Amino acid sequence: MRVMQSGLLVVVVVAALATSARLSLRAQDSKGPDEPKVVTKPADTGLEASRSVLDALERDFDLPFGDPTPLEEVCRYLRRSLNAPVVLDLAALARQHVQKNDSVELELKGVRLKTGLKLLLDQVGLTYRVVPEDNLLILTDNQGADDPLKRIQAEVHELHLEIHDVQDALNEVHAALGLGEGVKIQKPTIIEEMPDGTIEEKAAPPPATTRPRRGI
Repeated sequence: MRVMQSGLLVVVVVAALATSARLSLRAQDSKGPDEPKVVTKPADTGLEASRSVLDALERDFDLPFGDPTPLEEVCRYLRRSLNAPVVLDLAALARQHVQKNDSVELELKGVRLKTGLKLLLDQVGLTYRVVPEDNLLILTDNQGADDPLKRIQAEVHELHLEIHDVQDALNEVHAALGLGEGVKIQKPTIIEEMPDGTIEEKAAPPPATTRPRRGI
C-alpha cells in the first residue's frame, strides 16, 4: 500500500514539474526579446533621382571661386555640393582647346545655379548639360550640349571664321602679286544705275515751212 502511494506521489510530482516547465517556456516565448524593425528605404526611381540636379539648377547656389580655380576642382566642388555625378566632357575640352587645369574665377551668392554656371563656364567657352535619367551633370561645349540651335550657331560662327581666313589669304596673294585689292567685278550693264535727272525726250522735228512761190 505504501509502495503504491509512493509511486502515485512520484507521478504527481513529475506531472507538476512537467506542467511548470511548459508554462515557463510559454512565458519566455511570449516575453521574447524585441526584434529590430527593418526599415526598407524605397529605391529611387529615375524621375526622383533626376529632380535633384534639375531642381538644383533653379535654386540659389553659392560659387566660392573668388580666386582662379582649375576646372577639375570646380567639378569636384559641384560633385560634393550636389551629391551627384559631375564630369568634364574631355572631347569638348579638346574641341575648345581647353585643359582640365585651366582656371575660371567667379564668386556669387544668392544666384541660381544655372545662371552661375553659365557665367562661370563662358569664361572658357563651355556650357553644361543634364542627363535626367542618370542624374548626371556634364560640363561640355555647345556641340556636346545637344542643343540644335546652339550647335547651328556654333557651326555658322566657325564657317564665318573660315571665310575670313580664306579672304585674308586671298588678300595676301593679291598683295604679293602686286594686284592691290584684287580684281573687282563690275556690275552687268543691264543693272547699272541710271544717271541722275529725268530722261529728256527727243525733240520733235521742226515744222515744215512753206515758201511763197515767185510770181504770185
